[in-house]
Amino acid sequence: MKLGSSLKKGKRGGGNNFTCGTCCGAVLKWRLMKTVTIEGMIAGHDKKPYRGVVEIDSKTGLILNVSKRGKGLKATYIFNDDCLLFAGFGDVHIHAREDDTGKQVYKEDYKTAADAALSGGVVHVSAMPNTPNPVVGKEQWTWHRARVKQLAHPVSILNYLGIDPKTKPLGKPGENFYKLYFGKSVGDLTVTYGDELDAILAKYKHHYVSFHVEYEPIVQAHVAGKTHTERRPLECVNEGLKILLPLIEKYNIRAKLCHWSIGGISFKMITAARKRGADIVLEVSPLHLLFDTSMTDADPSLWTKIQMNPAIQAPGHRKALIKGLKDGFIQFLATDHAPHTEEEKFSAFTKFTNEYPGKNNKEIAENIKKKDKELFFATCCENNHSGAPWLDTYGLVCAWLMNECGFTSQDIARVAAYYPGKFVSPFLKRQFPKQNFGKGFGEVKKGFVGSLTVLNLKRKTKVRREDLKTKVKWSALEGREMPGSVEAVFFRGKRI
Repeated sequence: MKLGSSLKKGKRGGGNNFTCGTCCGAVLKWRLMKTVTIEGMIAGHDKKPYRGVVEIDSKTGLILNVSKRGKGLKATYIFNDDCLLFAGFGDVHIHAREDDTGKQVYKEDYKTAADAALSGGVVHVSAMPNTPNPVVGKEQWTWHRARVKQLAHPVSILNYLGIDPKTKPLGKPGENFYKLYFGKSVGDLTVTYGDELDAILAKYKHHYVSFHVEYEPIVQAHVAGKTHTERRPLECVNEGLKILLPLIEKYNIRAKLCHWSIGGISFKMITAARKRGADIVLEVSPLHLLFDTSMTDADPSLWTKIQMNPAIQAPGHRKALIKGLKDGFIQFLATDHAPHTEEEKFSAFTKFTNEYPGKNNKEIAENIKKKDKELFFATCCENNHSGAPWLDTYGLVCAWLMNECGFTSQDIARVAAYYPGKFVSPFLKRQFPKQNFGKGFGEVKKGFVGSLTVLNLKRKTKVRREDLKTKVKWSALEGREMPGSVEAVFFRGKRI
């Protein structure tokens, strides 16, 4: 008999395994163990989606072949046309909180961050260095890489190294990637003034450096602002960029500008620098794509969920960011996943503790809201902790961009898979010396890692607290129905 002539399969739409009840069962089992085949609408950054089959080597976890659907080719998993198969999504900017001090693992740790990533369809993440004991040298770097190895999580976790006035590169250009905080955010890794930058960046000539860009003197001049946007105005980003760009060009830094928050003159400055040959790419966060000041004006309590550094701005800037991501001016959809507890997000209410003994900050806020809404809204606008968790909802944001913002599957493949994969792939061998990543992440092509993200663009998802994997268990999108869902995630051919 022909192999597979008595195969039994489930309905299309979800994944389904093939079984055999005849004497060829042993042969079929061997075949499925050796190769996993996944059929569906394959979405790449360089072509329109097409129905095809991805064959993945079960031993190496690498893609063996990608072909158009053909007669007689049996698939281990089949997805209908409501779903799109992307190369596994990657988030190049997250905060996992864990380090050797253990001081912030109550917010998040490597495992819970990676679990949240899988929940959002993300298969690789890059963790920022501003932990309580900053990752700035070999000792810290060794601890973090050992911890990631010990965890052995399906999500590949990479690490940035931090930069401050005392640091120096750990290795040659191209061996590691770095983060410089030009402006104070969370943690102690801060370069405050422009006159420090020249001497610092001279040491990082030709290196990959990601930048937080907010000029601290302007931030300090606006500390009395009523809202976070007034305390961190767009001028602090523009002035920081104005100081930074000439040094990026001077030292041939391979620069990535993090969580970009504004359009306007900043886009013009970046465009001009690129035309002069500067190597500059940009990230944008879901928070800056989904929220603007018109929303916080209508509901000031939103600040307790979406305060972030840099701050959200007027609607025109949000529209410019969406357009910039869609048009390719911005390369990365990167979350800046920054988990804080709800207690911390309502930290401005601590001043009322004496009036409400025995209650936590959120409970105090709820009591004040009932008693005095004006006072409640005013306190929500005060300075709370900056940052929000986003990994759980990464895939949902991608579906929102497609269904409500006109993004094509090529656009999503580019900003959520291709560019993130292109960013991390040169560093995989150094950070995972004993693992085989083939050509790396980012494309559904022969030789690349067989990790895939499957989005369902028809099945809506309501963001619920009980479904979140992040340790802090809240989301700025809680209660919101998103126009899509993460149908499946494959790790080296294995459905998780």
